[in-house]
Amino acid sequence: MSTGVKTISRRFEPAPTSVSEARRFARTVLADWGLEDLLDDAVLLTSELVTNAVTHAGTPMTVAVVREKDRLRIDVFDQHPTRVLPVGANARPGAGEHGRGLLITSALSTAWGVEYRKDHKRVWAAFALVEETIGAEAPAGDSAEDQNVRRRAPASPAGQDPLGLSGLALNQLPLADMLELVVEQTRDRFGADAAYLLLEDEMEDRFVVAATSGSAAPIQGQGVRRGEAGAPSLKASFRPLAIGDLRATPVELLRGLDLRSLVTAPVAFDGRVIGTLAVALAEPAGFTTEDGAQLQRIADWAAPSVDRASTRAADTERRAWLAFLGESSVMLAGSLDLETTTAMTGQIIVPRLATWCGIYLNDAREQARLQFAWHADEHQLDALEKALEDAAPDGREAPAEPDFPGEVAILPLEARNRIIGWLTLGRPVGEPLRRERLLVAESVSRRAALAIDNARAHTELQDIGQSLQRSLLPAVLPEIPGVDIGVGYEPTGEFNDAGGDFYDIFALGAGRWGFMVGDVCGVGPEAAAVAGMSRHTVRALMRAGIPIAPTLERLNAAICDEGTRGRFITMVCGTLEVTAASRFRLRLVCAGHPPPFLVTRSRPGVPARRVGRPQALLGVIETVDYIEEEVTVARGDRLVVVTDGVLERRAGEPMFEEAGVEAVLAAGIGAGAQAVADRLLRAVTDFCTTPPSDDMAVLVLDLGKGAVSPSPR
Repeated sequence: MSTGVKTISRRFEPAPTSVSEARRFARTVLADWGLEDLLDDAVLLTSELVTNAVTHAGTPMTVAVVREKDRLRIDVFDQHPTRVLPVGANARPGAGEHGRGLLITSALSTAWGVEYRKDHKRVWAAFALVEETIGAEAPAGDSAEDQNVRRRAPASPAGQDPLGLSGLALNQLPLADMLELVVEQTRDRFGADAAYLLLEDEMEDRFVVAATSGSAAPIQGQGVRRGEAGAPSLKASFRPLAIGDLRATPVELLRGLDLRSLVTAPVAFDGRVIGTLAVALAEPAGFTTEDGAQLQRIADWAAPSVDRASTRAADTERRAWLAFLGESSVMLAGSLDLETTTAMTGQIIVPRLATWCGIYLNDAREQARLQFAWHADEHQLDALEKALEDAAPDGREAPAEPDFPGEVAILPLEARNRIIGWLTLGRPVGEPLRRERLLVAESVSRRAALAIDNARAHTELQDIGQSLQRSLLPAVLPEIPGVDIGVGYEPTGEFNDAGGDFYDIFALGAGRWGFMVGDVCGVGPEAAAVAGMSRHTVRALMRAGIPIAPTLERLNAAICDEGTRGRFITMVCGTLEVTAASRFRLRLVCAGHPPPFLVTRSRPGVPARRVGRPQALLGVIETVDYIEEEVTVARGDRLVVVTDGVLERRAGEPMFEEAGVEAVLAAGIGAGAQAVADRLLRAVTDFCTTPPSDDMAVLVLDLGKGAVSPSPR
């Protein structure tokens, strides 16, 4: 007995061309059955289901058109049952693997479902052929192992739309999917060989091919300027335009495509042209005046949805650029090294804003010099650097455009109301920086200029600090027969290279050596300048044969003569000479400085003792008489001089003090002089978790290491 069910099916390969072939198949079947009222919706639904199968299943598929007593059903079978399509509350429109098809399916059909079997998957959708809502039963057929069904009541027509699309579906689709859907249906409506949609790119002041169908696929993503053939002009008409023969009136965008006739319609919303919808044929004179009017109706109908979607996309892009600027600021602020900051600027710009870039910085004579070049293709970097060098200016003007492929933009690097250099950007030919992207590039250049200026200032300060440090410390330590020398120096502050503490050891002749350890009141460059002056003054006077006490008295007078610019100083200054095979003679003055520690290493367990009597500070009293003291030390003894930054290191209330120094010296009784100096500084630093607040200097002299020859008399 006949069930009254008609089924016609056809097999298709997993290729993009199968989508249009399936549409034609469904259109032919429905026309033969006299179902013209469902023709548009059913053909669109077939297109979407086949698109999903081609995209996600990737296997041959069968499309079946089934007419039952009270409904029409479209079935699409594929051979990939394990690829599950998200359905239900967790299926988000436009997300996941399911593409746009099930959203359109839900909007157009009165019921739809997905059936999974061991060897195939079936996606189906049905249209009611009667006014009643479809019942809850699934379509006839074998029972499925797993089946999901969704159904909706038929929507009452809200108005006529020229493509037979659901406005609800359009508004929920992502921009790219929605534009692709409109273009596909437009091409299908006209039976055209190609269709495309130009959409305004507000960031670049141009129109971009946002969606294509048919043989227009190669131009996807290409851009055209306003006024070019095939694109709206600045005084764009709100009427369609037809070109009967593209050979007689060529359109650059379509050059190379086998197309002969074209009709375009502006997509306008709120009095502004936001795009162009176009269809083309391979034969000339293929469109009539009525075709132009019909295309314009489609463009006018789609315009509100296109505008909403493009506005959302533009807002998303602007938020992305704001995030990019924020990240750039954080990256540029993270370095105070000039070379690193300059390189980071180039890597921020390429490839996000440009294909290549060059950075020129002004030297002391305001001459722009190339500092950095970067290209997205490293193989072209050498050629780019040469072109940028050749484009460098001779004077203070901006560099010229380099002889290198690309659209060039030259932006000033301006910081604190002065131009410190230039930023040269290169983009692909035909894609210059315009409008909002140009504003982003200018914003990056301002941020980079300030970061580079800060880094350059910091680098200059570092150079000054390093010069001061070189003035505080001896370039090399002398080799004293029988004496092992260890030194340590740590200026306070993260970025300070110089401070107020200093040390020196120098030869005086006749087997005698001078040494000093000093501490200028305060920290930083000002204290370092006084320390450097004091060190060189003492060295010069003692080498001239002036004893220790008169030397310090003259230094005291010089500091007092400086008046308010002077700073008081504490210092241990002394001389060392060999008196016998196992004896050394030590003469010293402790001018307000902590007395040195003397460790008798021949008697382990005996604590270090302090030698030298504290006397007046330098730079406090205008007239002062220092007394030179003599200390006899034995072979193997260790003399350790530290500044108050070591002794006064605090961890809350407790201080490192003498006990801390003595503990380190006792633990390092068998270590070398330099090892003891390093251990002492490390112990002081680790005494508290906070950074040191004062400079620190350490001098360790191990007496009696190696052969010792007495000084000549």
